[in-house]
Amino acid sequence: MDSDKIFALDIGTRKITGLVMQKNDDGYKVLEAEMIEHQTRAMLDGQIHDVEAVASTILTIKNRLEERLQIKLSSTAVAAAGRSLKTARGRASRKNTQLNEISRDEVRTLEIEAVQNAQYSAAREEMSQSSQSDYFCVGYSVISYSLDDQLISNLIGQKGSDYAVEVIATFLPRVVVDSLMSSLQRAGLEVYSITLEPIAAISLAIPANMRLLNLALVDIGAGTSDIAIVKHGSIFAYAMVPFGGDELSEQLASSYLLDFNSADWLKCQVSIQEQVQIKDILNNELQLSADEVKKEMEPVTRELAREIAAHILQINGKAVDAVLCVGGGSLTPNLGQYLAEALELSRNRVGVRSRENAAHIKGDFDCLQGPQAVTPLGIAYNAFEKPPVPMFNVYVNGRELALWNTGEITVADALLSSGISLSNAYGKPGLGKTLEINGSIKIFKGELGTAPSIRLNGKEANFDIPIISGDQIEFTKGEDGRDAKITLQDLDTGGKGSVYVNGEKIELQPISTVNGQPWEADVDLPDRGRVEIKRLSQIRQIMRQFGLPENLLQEQVCSYYLNGQPMQSRWTAIKIKVNGNPVQLDETIPFGSYIEYRLDNERPHISDLAELPPGEDFTVYVNGEKITLQGKGYRLLRNENPAAAQTEIFSGDRIELIREESQVILSDIFQLINIEKKPQGILHIRVNGEKAGYTTPLPNNSIVTLEWEISD
Repeated sequence: MDSDKIFALDIGTRKITGLVMQKNDDGYKVLEAEMIEHQTRAMLDGQIHDVEAVASTILTIKNRLEERLQIKLSSTAVAAAGRSLKTARGRASRKNTQLNEISRDEVRTLEIEAVQNAQYSAAREEMSQSSQSDYFCVGYSVISYSLDDQLISNLIGQKGSDYAVEVIATFLPRVVVDSLMSSLQRAGLEVYSITLEPIAAISLAIPANMRLLNLALVDIGAGTSDIAIVKHGSIFAYAMVPFGGDELSEQLASSYLLDFNSADWLKCQVSIQEQVQIKDILNNELQLSADEVKKEMEPVTRELAREIAAHILQINGKAVDAVLCVGGGSLTPNLGQYLAEALELSRNRVGVRSRENAAHIKGDFDCLQGPQAVTPLGIAYNAFEKPPVPMFNVYVNGRELALWNTGEITVADALLSSGISLSNAYGKPGLGKTLEINGSIKIFKGELGTAPSIRLNGKEANFDIPIISGDQIEFTKGEDGRDAKITLQDLDTGGKGSVYVNGEKIELQPISTVNGQPWEADVDLPDRGRVEIKRLSQIRQIMRQFGLPENLLQEQVCSYYLNGQPMQSRWTAIKIKVNGNPVQLDETIPFGSYIEYRLDNERPHISDLAELPPGEDFTVYVNGEKITLQGKGYRLLRNENPAAAQTEIFSGDRIELIREESQVILSDIFQLINIEKKPQGILHIRVNGEKAGYTTPLPNNSIVTLEWEISD
């Protein structure tokens, strides 16, 4: 097809319209047009449900136009209905350092960059939702241009150091666009351009010289009602109402027991006839007045008007100055009145735009009359006025992504358009920790994050590598570094060492607290924790680690009276020497010391607390054998009872130490000698020749004889 001709298709819910428009020196002319209604409900709410049926209808229209014009139609401009419509704004700016005139290509490139930024924003929003579906950018409109921070209507030919553009881009679910593409491919057509139906319609219905007003364009089709808002000279917002003429047809089908096609025919006839004759599905003849049918349609018509008004108020923030309606649904009886009431506008501010308002487009065809002709004419006209930017598809982590081909597109461009933020592509470093250790501040760093993994068609790649259509990109964000984890075991403060206890080497662990509390050695320390580490050097602590029971390491305090005087003594059950010198349990020692300990009495004896006077030595001859005895120079009483030097002392005891001349008695010799006991004999004891007993005093140099008398 010649470059001055465009084949446009308006693929609607109830019918498909095709036309070939030519651009001439004096304007535009429709060379041929064809319209075919769907024989089945192949489309619902603007989405293709039966691809084969729609493709067959498209192919029929294409063949008829080719035959009449004797040309080959290989590509087409199409528009999509706004079902599940998403919009996003994008902005892009450039510096013009040479202050050259801004060219048309530079403006076009800047617009596409803004669209890509909008696509990135929409993708980020999509990825943040729990339920994700792919979206495809089907068109955009310029909101404003600026030059050196001043708004301007057109950048082409201007000079300035900084220029920018803001756009509003529209996106539809990939499933909607894919079904449209599949139908075209089955009909042997490539996509020349794709846009949104309200974008196409507004290009004809609201020309640029009307856009200073705050207007709403409503394209009311069979399945959807698409809305576009203009104000301040540009298109401001888009919206979609999943409600159209089909709901009216369904209401009539239910009310009069009609099949859908008959109900749809009845809906159209009441606008042009006062009386309508029709048969229901039981073949009953019905005579219906137009007023009766309109009354039956009224609840649904009012609901449609309320839905459209609610969406206008939502996206515009207030009522618009006027509403312009296009599409076959705009002819619905009383819809304009109900819409004016819902928006609180006067009736003359809601009107219908039709083919007759596009006088600069020549060519009259029966299928291109009235308001339903605005969208198909707008699709072709928009394709001429805004030449499409070629697109190509790539795959990011298995998801198909359509990109505007503005020149060299890189891996980074594709990732951004898919919604992946490159600002955090690299893993973040782990959080560090600050600890105060024995009064000194020490900082521990977290682990560094890892670099992202990028593979292009299975090979390692980087952000700057150019891509082409069909490329497969696999991207994995870098892993965040682990936060710093520090335990007492990780700290080296010189608190470890060893000593020897009775020859056995003992490794000593330091005593540590965190924020004043005991802390396990393998538990992570808190950030900004105050760590105190003390060397294990006190003897009591060392012996406790060695395994001595606690009762042996507890010091006892014994309060008693000695000869009527109050006394106090501290006592431990073990006696310790360090490097050969006696020490107390609370003393500290250096690493490498040799500790010796022995168990003593659990309680003190009198001899441990009182200094007992020594007695004289006595020489005694027992049966001719010389022995030496230690005489006692004292006598002991505990609580007024006789006691010995080894008697245990308890707190409160009264000890009497009576000093007297040293002496020994005969029984003392039996501590040094043993005599063989005769079981049937009598022991005769004599001291210095005199008969004696066990308590007989022994003077120095006494002669003692011991003899057994054996009885018969």
